[in-house]
Amino acid sequence: MKKINTYNLDWEMIAKGFGLPIDKTIEMFNDGRMLGRIGEFLHQNSNNGVREKENSSFDIKEKDNIKSEIRTITDVVSFASSKEVGFGRKVTEEGFKEKLNSVDRFILIDKRLLEDGVIDTIELIKEDVENLPLRKNKSISAKKFFEKYDRNK
Repeated sequence: MKKINTYNLDWEMIAKGFGLPIDKTIEMFNDGRMLGRIGEFLHQNSNNGVREKENSSFDIKEKDNIKSEIRTITDVVSFASSKEVGFGRKVTEEGFKEKLNSVDRFILIDKRLLEDGVIDTIELIKEDVENLPLRKNKSISAKKFFEKYDRNK
């Protein structure tokens, strides 16, 4: 588990580009789905990668064929397959193993300093994920994750 990138956002410029007040722009970026998509583009650009199609088993194929999955840390961070998450779906051990086998690493977006215009990305290899105290639904609360991450920095 290690920090790999820091991105600095110019809220004034971004807000102006959207024609929104700064506070509304930050609120928009604070959505895990929105920030996850932005994180895909940032990670792709930083790592000379290629974004995969929407229902692919991973998000970015990087140089050296490294397969990365981008996830935003909101109240929780989930490592379950996205096809098993949502209303009427169930996370299974088989689906989780399939997800782990389809990626080389997870890239987590740390948005704790988002209001200051700072986004960090954290790399977790499969062994890191397997050593986390995951719930039955293959997620961990942000609080527990950051306690472990911050302690090991």
